Amino acid sequence: MSTQTKITYRMLERISHIHRKIRSGCYPNTKQLAFELESGIATISRDLDYMRDRMFAPIEYDFTHKGYYYTKAFEPSMQNYLSEKDLRVLLSAKVLLSHYKNTPIYDEACSVLDLLSTSAMNGKNTALLNRIAVAPTVETAVNQEIWSTIQDALNKSHILQFDYTDRWGKQTEQRRLRPYQLVLDDGVCYLFGFDELRNAERIFSLVRMRNVIVTENVFELPEDYEFERHCKDGNFGAVFHQKSEHYKIEFYRETRHLVKEKVWANSQVITESKDKTIIEFDSTQFLKIKAWVLSNGCNAKPIAPAWLVKEWKRHAVEMAKMAEETK
Repeated sequence: MSTQTKITYRMLERISHIHRKIRSGCYPNTKQLAFELESGIATISRDLDYMRDRMFAPIEYDFTHKGYYYTKAFEPSMQNYLSEKDLRVLLSAKVLLSHYKNTPIYDEACSVLDLLSTSAMNGKNTALLNRIAVAPTVETAVNQEIWSTIQDALNKSHILQFDYTDRWGKQTEQRRLRPYQLVLDDGVCYLFGFDELRNAERIFSLVRMRNVIVTENVFELPEDYEFERHCKDGNFGAVFHQKSEHYKIEFYRETRHLVKEKVWANSQVITESKDKTIIEFDSTQFLKIKAWVLSNGCNAKPIAPAWLVKEWKRHAVEMAKMAEETK
């Protein structure tokens, strides 16, 4: 009998997969499971022993089908491993994951959470799950095949080739990218890496990628590959520019209170006057900052940088024209 008492996250992933395969009735064997999980046959055998000995799984080997099956209905119980607090955290995490329910990461993460929590839930925990909600947001569906192809390239450090359409849908170019990281931002998935066409680091939305191919070309992942280092103090999501700029924005009326509720940048300085609140900070995330200013309408006025002031004025003029046309 196995004497192991501590179960690791990687082990949970394997057990979750093994359980799903056996429950489906497809009679998986150790060789097949090892291939699917990128593990050794000995590791899979230990997992099966653990499931039998510690989780009391009714697993038997069928010599006719050459694979494993359950002799009766079975759902793993994790009651011996989870405290009441652990369950509350897991249930809350599953609700928060709904931001990414149209991405492959949602199914993968939820399968592990379900293995941990479903069989150990009681009425109180189930009620708690119904008391946590995520506000509806615009959903972005990610192509499962593209996601899997990207993960394959990330695992092997191979260069990707794909066709990419710009945000305005006007131009499509073939790109070659050294993929560094998948970046998740408010339900949208991006791929960050070194763009060989632009000879610079860039970020790409997965929904605008087509004909994604993993090439045979291998690249060396740099030590400072993390996307976060490009945000340069700003907290505006998955956008960046190579150059950091200084921003100064005035806010009026009811927006004054709202903008002080969040930290937009670690370097931000807030100044108050009688009729306005001024926020100053440095950031590379120009597109999201522009959208932020424009979304506040007449309650926000940019002072710097000059390009943002110009864009703000252009939008104001265009909106004024549209307002006149509706009279």
